[in-house]
Amino acid sequence: MKFNYCCPKCQNSEIAIIEGGAFKGNIYNTLSFGLSTVYLTRYVCTNCGYTENYVDDPKDLQKIKEKDIRPGNTSEFV
Repeated sequence: MKFNYCCPKCQNSEIAIIEGGAFKGNIYNTLSFGLSTVYLTRYVCTNCGYTENYVDDPKDLQKIKEKDIRPGNTSEFV
């Protein structure tokens, strides 16, 4: 949805983009790692509600890798 603005479930082309972060008005589109925060942008299909989240800064992907989040591991976020 991020690149073609088309929902993979219903093929709707009306996609809402919700930026994350306190300065962008949406503190819920974030992942927190202690004092470090990873900001996400959410893409929502306005027809069926299907949602995808993408990390805003590719450099933040390393923070997620270092956290080693895998099914079955405990983490600080859900």
